[in-house]
Amino acid sequence: MLDGATPNVVTEDGLRDLLSDGYLIEVICNQTAEKRHNSWYGSWAVHAVAEDGQDAKLLVTSRSVFKLREFKTIVGLVSFLADMGCLSANIPLIAGRRERHAASGRPATATS
Repeated sequence: MLDGATPNVVTEDGLRDLLSDGYLIEVICNQTAEKRHNSWYGSWAVHAVAEDGQDAKLLVTSRSVFKLREFKTIVGLVSFLADMGCLSANIPLIAGRRERHAASGRPATATS
């Protein structure tokens, strides 16, 4: 899952493992959202955090590149959260705000 060299980052697969171990998803708004036509745009990042809020791990696209996994639309972010097993989504719209989500690590279904 994680090696000792880069303890503060995690890939999507690693995030799924952490969620099954009780971690939470923390969504962080990096750029205040704005509505354009019928869609909301901004910049959001995702951390995996232990239930006590400690041991935050930033979601990256690859363990070798360490590029931040950034979400630019609310639709993309909600789709990601549903794929991670979130049954609801509370999205911070103002830069600096954070919201935590419990998730199973498996896609949400109508019967979850």
